[in-house]
Amino acid sequence: MKSRALTTTIFIIVLLLLGALIMFNMYGGSSTEDHADKVWNEGTTLGNMDAKNYYIMYTDLACPYCDAFSRQIAEHEEEFITDYIEGKDILFEVRVTEFLKLYSEHKPNMSEWSAEGVYCARNEGKFWEYYHAALRSLWDDYQSQGVGASKTSPAITNMTADYWLNIGHKLGLSSNFDTCFNEHQMLPEIRANTERAAKNVDGGLPYFKFGSFTNGGFDTNWGWDYVKQYLDSGLKK
Repeated sequence: MKSRALTTTIFIIVLLLLGALIMFNMYGGSSTEDHADKVWNEGTTLGNMDAKNYYIMYTDLACPYCDAFSRQIAEHEEEFITDYIEGKDILFEVRVTEFLKLYSEHKPNMSEWSAEGVYCARNEGKFWEYYHAALRSLWDDYQSQGVGASKTSPAITNMTADYWLNIGHKLGLSSNFDTCFNEHQMLPEIRANTERAAKNVDGGLPYFKFGSFTNGGFDTNWGWDYVKQYLDSGLKK
């Protein structure tokens, strides 16, 4: 009798363990499903959706400190891709907002126009090309000359909407890009995402959620070594 009871108990335990394993695989064993639920738009990501590490950067192209961080990433793109996206198994998502629209001293529409350009380019499958081209353009035309380069530098005041259209034209984007931009087709999504960002950002821009590591702000004088410190801080051990 004792032997039969022991056998029954072991059988029940095995069934429970199997059930737990099945539930884990269905609901907790796949990071792909978790990432897909959290990503705002796959077109603004780098890396695999089932990556071990999930990094989020909240930004606004009207923010020179955001641009400084992203420019370092762009200038060290090969190392970033090889050592971090692939080497450290990272899914990296950039969430572009018009968060600074109400606070920036720059031309009031700069946040809005830049976000519209990025989102319309994303619809053409050219998010990263446009984003990097915008960073280069802002640097060449303004920031490298000390305009719009920090909170204390002279503000950008002579910008027009055509500035952001021309970035798309140089990339050879289709007429759909112009239509999207001129008709403000992406403004509802931009504004909704900016409201979502405001609920998650607890500090200055750029704001990072790299795994369990969160931090806001970046200095325009910092280089690639500082970027790597931020990236390394979010890696799972």
